[in-house]
Amino acid sequence: MNLNNFGNRLKINRNKQSQEKDVFVEFVSMLDECWAKTNFLHEHLKIDFYNYEEAYYNIIEDLIYLKYGDEVGALILWYVYDRFDSDGELQKLEVTIPGKAKKVYTLKTALDLWNLIEKINKANQNNNL
Repeated sequence: MNLNNFGNRLKINRNKQSQEKDVFVEFVSMLDECWAKTNFLHEHLKIDFYNYEEAYYNIIEDLIYLKYGDEVGALILWYVYDRFDSDGELQKLEVTIPGKAKKVYTLKTALDLWNLIEKINKANQNNNL
């Protein structure tokens, strides 16, 4: 089996914005799933991988802050780590977008998170004009 020509004829026509959105949603969904599995092992099976996985989570968090900055990075990490309370209830997030009134959001999916980040980024760009 020769893989040298693998994908040569493959053409994916996506615009950059769509591709970034898809990658973001997949990345955040996978990180959220990993965090849920870590917590399941700890809470239900009494297996503690926190010390083992901590370095990996720190690397991922640092990369998030490098890519998205402090404000959006904190929002992403809130989504993964803190959007559910100790009883498993989905928390609401109160956000003030520049130029708009304070609003409460419920972020059920990574796509909801992406859409909120897009609103914040658009408002920040309009404020800087």
